[in-house]
Amino acid sequence: MADPIIKAHELSKCYRIGLAGSRPKTLREAIMRGISTPVRNLARLQKLTRFTGEELRGGGEDVIWSLRNVSFEVNEGDVLGIVGGNGAGKSTLFKILSRVTEPTGGYAEINGRLSCLLEAGAGFHPELTGRENIYLSGAVLGMTKHEIKTKFDEIVRFAEIEKFLDTPVKRFSSGMYIRLAFAVAVHLEPDILLIDEVLAVGDIAFQKKCLGKIKSFAREGRTILFISHNTEIIKNLCNSAIWLNNGRLVKAGAVDEIIEEYENH
Repeated sequence: MADPIIKAHELSKCYRIGLAGSRPKTLREAIMRGISTPVRNLARLQKLTRFTGEELRGGGEDVIWSLRNVSFEVNEGDVLGIVGGNGAGKSTLFKILSRVTEPTGGYAEINGRLSCLLEAGAGFHPELTGRENIYLSGAVLGMTKHEIKTKFDEIVRFAEIEKFLDTPVKRFSSGMYIRLAFAVAVHLEPDILLIDEVLAVGDIAFQKKCLGKIKSFAREGRTILFISHNTEIIKNLCNSAIWLNNGRLVKAGAVDEIIEEYENH
């Protein structure tokens, strides 16, 4: 049996939500502290990502767990839906899998080229044009300039941004941005595609276009992890699902079973 394309083992992510008692009381104090105590400031920054044994065991008033001991496996060709309410840890999970952030505990093994489309977009550089960001995104995925060029026209047509191709993406509307982000993510052919609520942005026609492309992507045997609050879309697209609640894995299994329990809990 082949190894899973994604293996998450006891993934945990802890954030420090403040440094109690350490904030300057005035603007002058903040400026003087920055000038006179760089070493102290460095120590404060390090404290944001370092945790005591008690905090890692669940204690501490100024820490919050976004994920706690989440384990699951995804096989090549699976289309996995991820459900859970706001604050369940879904987006944090994607950020860990895509190496945007490091886990506080546990690990994730990724056996393939991965592209992540978060709700805010694909991480384009705002000062670069649409054209430049397409080539940059391909380079990040390890593609050659020639490989990107063969996909370029198809990406632009799908995103419907021909007139704005040489405009910095910071001037794009949110709809234009997400159209280009989605087009880049699916047309540069990663082995694994993570999609976070992309269908919540854009008009109905574009949403249908995205769904069609996702289904085509899945038929090619590629692996997809899909976050959505729309459980009908999850059931339509996915063959399995996991349910997160307050940072913990509630259950994993067949999509219909998970959705039924999630909706009735």
